[in-house]
Amino acid sequence: MSMRRVAIAGVVVLALLVLAALAVRQSLRQGPLLAAVEERLSEALGQPVTIGDLSVSFVPRVALTGRAVRVGDASEQAPALDIQRIRILPRTGTLFSGRADIEEVQLDGLTVSVLRDADGQWHVPAAVPAPATTTDGRISIERVRVVNGRVLVFDGERGEAPGETGAIDDITAHVTIEEGGLRLSDVTARIGGAQIAGEARTDASVVRMAFTADAIEDRDLPQLLRLAGSDRPEFLRLQAPASVTADLRVDRSSLRFSGEGRLSAPQVALDPLRLERFEAPFAIQGNRLSFKPATFALYGGTHQGTLVVHFGRGVPRWTMESRVRELDIAAFLAALTGRDQRVDGRADVTASLQGRIDAALDQTVRGQVELLVTNGVLREFPLVAAVNNALRLAETEGRDTRFERLSGTFTLSDARATTSDLRVDAGHVNVRVGGTIGFDRALALRGTAAIAAERVAEAVARVRELARLRSPGGEIRLPLSISGTADAPSFDIDLMTAIEEGLGDELKRRLRDLFKRPGGGLP
Repeated sequence: MSMRRVAIAGVVVLALLVLAALAVRQSLRQGPLLAAVEERLSEALGQPVTIGDLSVSFVPRVALTGRAVRVGDASEQAPALDIQRIRILPRTGTLFSGRADIEEVQLDGLTVSVLRDADGQWHVPAAVPAPATTTDGRISIERVRVVNGRVLVFDGERGEAPGETGAIDDITAHVTIEEGGLRLSDVTARIGGAQIAGEARTDASVVRMAFTADAIEDRDLPQLLRLAGSDRPEFLRLQAPASVTADLRVDRSSLRFSGEGRLSAPQVALDPLRLERFEAPFAIQGNRLSFKPATFALYGGTHQGTLVVHFGRGVPRWTMESRVRELDIAAFLAALTGRDQRVDGRADVTASLQGRIDAALDQTVRGQVELLVTNGVLREFPLVAAVNNALRLAETEGRDTRFERLSGTFTLSDARATTSDLRVDAGHVNVRVGGTIGFDRALALRGTAAIAAERVAEAVARVRELARLRSPGGEIRLPLSISGTADAPSFDIDLMTAIEEGLGDELKRRLRDLFKRPGGGLP
């Protein structure tokens, strides 16, 4: 065959291929296939879907791509649905067989915009399957998939346009129409950089999503918390990846957001404190997120309690009901204050606290704390030595105060702790004081120091006037004030005032006895 004939044959074949391609293009663009896709998507989303600009490609396979996609009224404000483009992948061999089998319809860039209004109500797009109309039986669609999808959460404040606050990105999923609803299975996505997997369902009454995230890192926290309506607290950090499982719902009638799940975090920083092995089931009801019971290890101790975060209008707040057992009080206070607090011992703590999320822990914390420390030491705090010195007892104590029990109830507010029942039992000295202890270590305490009966005889032998201060139980109580700071405490034991008051009490007692004599009055 001559080269001329080969060239002519090549041109003919090329022309036939071009004509075939044009025929396929025309068939895909103007035939019933496009109408079937629009109908199937309209049925799935419960809103009219129309495809505007179309293009056909043949490499690497035959595909139809639709742009200028319109969903419903094409609202640009949440709640809304948007699709950037629709990619249709037909089985090429069926295009000229009298029927068309579509292997896959891809919803590329499906974006679901959700509005959380100023009252904490959640508004989600309809996206409820509608009854199917007549579909050309010659066209079948095997599956519908979401690729490159997103969920955007917008917060709406009164008088202001809604602003985007959170997002779930890179969503892929299989879309299936079920009886009365729509199911997204094999969902994968990311929140920040954290990968999540699960499924979602929507029907006329509820939107529901269940997912797991096995590795949430510290850098992912801002995006995760913004989905819940909160900025990242300055004092919260993850020092190791955390995991979460969640089942979340939005009720279409009440517009209420709810759900439950479980959070596990090996290491959490609540600056300046460090928590380990945090484990808690959680529940969400509207603007309230609660962890109960929340368990974790804290400086050698174990915690169990309830943590609640309120994401309402105004400043988000937290409340906590806590019980900590066997806490290393020295390590805890050193971490809390950033310096050695000179207290050793094991503590049991019960606390009811609250604070603001937008500020440092020690700046806003308020509430009640019950403290019990046993068999500990107040280092460089010569309380017993000061009492011994005032009573001229033989010096048996150094600058440390060893105690069997230190307990009290404290009210935390304005960066200080106020107490009316601080108790220190240290050998033969029992102290009961009230006042304030500042977070800056300032001391302003007043009360009494009681001397046990077994040491009173020695004290009376040195200061005879003390005999008049004996109680019926044989002990002596002296007025005590503690000032200065925890680093440089000052102890004031007003022995003379106590003796004068004792003399006055003795005189009053004798006068009462005198007037009780038969006949009363002076002899």
